[in-house]
Amino acid sequence: MQAGQYLQSLLAYWWPFCRIMAVFSLAPLFNHKALSVRVRVLLAMVLTGVLTAALPATPAMDPLSLKGILTAIEQVAMGLLLGLALLLVFTVFTLIGDIVSTQLGLSMAVFNDPMNGVSSASIIYQVYFILLALLFFAIDGHLVTITIIYQSFVYWPIGSGIHFDGLQTIAWSLSWVISAALLIALPIVFCMTLVQFCFGLLNRISPAMNLFSLGFPMAIIAGLTLIYLTLPNLSEAYLHLTRELLGNIGEILRSGRDV
Repeated sequence: MQAGQYLQSLLAYWWPFCRIMAVFSLAPLFNHKALSVRVRVLLAMVLTGVLTAALPATPAMDPLSLKGILTAIEQVAMGLLLGLALLLVFTVFTLIGDIVSTQLGLSMAVFNDPMNGVSSASIIYQVYFILLALLFFAIDGHLVTITIIYQSFVYWPIGSGIHFDGLQTIAWSLSWVISAALLIALPIVFCMTLVQFCFGLLNRISPAMNLFSLGFPMAIIAGLTLIYLTLPNLSEAYLHLTRELLGNIGEILRSGRDV
C-alpha cells in the first residue's frame, strides 16, 4: 500500500516532466548543441520538482494504460507546440542571415552547424545569433520561458487535450515568421540590389572594363557597411518580435481556457 502511494506521488511529477522536457527540446538556447542532453534532463527534473507543488492536481490514472500513454503523448505534443512557438523569433533571424548572405555573395561562407540539423549555416546568421543570445538573457528570456511553461499548466491542465485554436495560431505564426524576416531584411536587400544594378549598368555602358572583378568586393564592402548601420536596430526589432510572439503564445494558452 505504501509503495502504491509513492508511485502515485511520483506520477504527479511524471506528466509535467514530459511537457517540460519537450519544451526544452525546441526552446531557443535550451536546445543548443552546447547544452548536453544530460544537462537538459537535469534542468527539466529540477524545474519539475519546483513547479509541481504549485500546479493543478493531476487526475489519477494508470501510466501504463491506454489513457496514460495518450496523456504522456499529449504532454509531449503540448511541449513541442510551445517550444516551436518560442523558437519562431530565432527562426526569423535565421532567414534574415540567409537572405543577407545571399545578397552579399557570402552564401558560400558557411561552416558546420549540427544544431539546426543542416550541414552548414551562414556566417552572417552566426553574427545575428550571438547578438540574439545576449539579448535573450538581457531581457530574462529564460525566466519568461519558465513562466510560459507554468502558465501552460494553468490554461492547459494535464488531460485537457490539444485544441484546434492553438494549432491554428502556430500555423499562422509560420507565415508571420517569413513576413517579419523579409521586412527586417528589406533595407539591405533593396540597397544591395541597387548596388548590383549600378555595376550591371556600368558593365553595359563600358563592356571593356572588367567590372565583375571589381563589383564582387565592392558589393561585400557595401553589404558589411549596411549590416554595421542596421545592427543598432537589432535590439528594437528583437523586442518587437518578442512582444508579437508573446501575444501569439497568449492566444494559444487562452484557447485552452476558453474550451
